[in-house]
Amino acid sequence: MTPSHIPPPGSSPGTGALPARHTATYAVRGIAILTFAFALSQFFRSCLAVMAPELQHDFGLSPAGFGALSSSFFLAFAVAQIPVGIAFDRYGVGRPTALLLAVGAVSSILFVLAPNGTAATLAQVGLGLACAPVFMGLLHFASEQLSERDYTRVVSRSNATGMVGSLCATAPLGWAVALVGWRPSMALSALGMVAACYGVWRCVRDQGHAEARNASWPAMLSESLQLLKLVPLWTLIPLCVAMAAGTAFRNAWSGPYLADVFGLGSAPRGVALTLLSLAGFLTAFLLPVLVRRSTLKTTIAGWSCFAMAGALLLTLWPDRGIGFGVAMMALLSTIGMLHPLVMAQGRGLIPPSQRGRGLGLLNTFVFLGSALASWAFGMIANAGHVRHWPVASTYAAIFASAAVLVAVSLIPYFFSPPHPAH
Repeated sequence: MTPSHIPPPGSSPGTGALPARHTATYAVRGIAILTFAFALSQFFRSCLAVMAPELQHDFGLSPAGFGALSSSFFLAFAVAQIPVGIAFDRYGVGRPTALLLAVGAVSSILFVLAPNGTAATLAQVGLGLACAPVFMGLLHFASEQLSERDYTRVVSRSNATGMVGSLCATAPLGWAVALVGWRPSMALSALGMVAACYGVWRCVRDQGHAEARNASWPAMLSESLQLLKLVPLWTLIPLCVAMAAGTAFRNAWSGPYLADVFGLGSAPRGVALTLLSLAGFLTAFLLPVLVRRSTLKTTIAGWSCFAMAGALLLTLWPDRGIGFGVAMMALLSTIGMLHPLVMAQGRGLIPPSQRGRGLGLLNTFVFLGSALASWAFGMIANAGHVRHWPVASTYAAIFASAAVLVAVSLIPYFFSPPHPAH
């Protein structure tokens, strides 16, 4: 039975291919619940920025300590990508994703009850593992269920819809933190994890590839690493890492920047970060339009330069004003919206039976970049604190490192192969 003819829950396997109407309904339902889980993942990626000063105070964290806390989520996220990709190829998206979302439900409770930074970091590791399969699962499930023509459009739309999670992690969370504190506010997230876990278990009951099921885990891991020999992938990998220039800063350090440089409290920080999420939301809808009017590669390269300009301007004028700072941060953060486009370009370079592993490999670099960037930004902030740099100069150094990261990644990307014609 091929993945494009998976019976919906309750139907009997072996009854033959499903009618196209049932197959389409199954695909829509699966993509919808995975999009909900992706929105929840976006919330957990972004929520620390709003709560950063409160977490640093309650857990007694230095800038480097907060950098380690925020990077632990993305490090776990990155480490899980290749094993999750193997699991997708062997078992399909549904079972591995539901299992890890269950880990996330437990971890979200641990985070709420964490007595210290160590426990909070452990909870962030669990949440990173829980969120690790969600977006890649959406990409993989869509690639199995949709035509090449529909894939980029649907995934880009789901990516934009998932930004609702980032929006919830901005002004609404900021207001809730100001009103009742961060622990009660985050307690609601556990309910979302439970709902997502149940929804994926109930609605995404796909199968892997027979070829992958017949291979051993060591053999599949070796094949995953063999994908690193695909030279064209190395023209994309640096850009996968460089997307962290915007996402890591937005998800962890935008809150401290607004608090340290402009003195904003949790509620106004939430409002400011809402604008960043809205910019990402609009960008996610705009990028597919630009792809249709030009090419995938031109859109990715051009928007990367556009986002890099935000980092350069903040390097020159990090404390020019709240409006300027928020606008340029929003511009820088939109580089993260290139994620599905880069995955779409990489998808065409990977054999179908290895796409779970191939997308997992690329995603490993995306979130490894986020982990390393968040940690590195923390080290820069800590160096500024220890050496008594002016606060604005400390953040200017962070923005300069972000700009350099994007610029360096664009050099190999120039040689990347174009996306296959639809």
